[in-house]
Amino acid sequence: MAKGKILLIDDEQIFLVAHHEELQDAGYAIVTALTGKDAITVVAKEKFDIVYVDLVMPDMNGVEVCKEIKKMSPDTVVVLVSGQPKEILKYWKSFLDAGGKDKILRKPLRDKELIKVTEDIIEERKEERRG
Repeated sequence: MAKGKILLIDDEQIFLVAHHEELQDAGYAIVTALTGKDAITVVAKEKFDIVYVDLVMPDMNGVEVCKEIKKMSPDTVVVLVSGQPKEILKYWKSFLDAGGKDKILRKPLRDKELIKVTEDIIEERKEERRG
């Protein structure tokens, strides 16, 4: 049984492939989406513990995606991922207002950073359910 179910959303295929494998090897069930619209379609059908969303994508930005996901699945933790510091500053408050987690992952991700953040979030969720 998987430790948790995660959705990765990024318009860069190489990011999805690399981190899909990393998370899957760590025992998580992984689904990927190349666009915000594809991700919203997936979330309408499946429940996720964590969604990692790229901020800058061609069809929808990470804030817009977060808003839609939180409407459908308020308990899902949405984490922003971006390699563009200026865009992060521009959209950070909007992301938090949309229900996103107070955590940003900066690309390129450091070794095992995604695993560590994922494990921390899964543990937080377990504690919330117990408490």
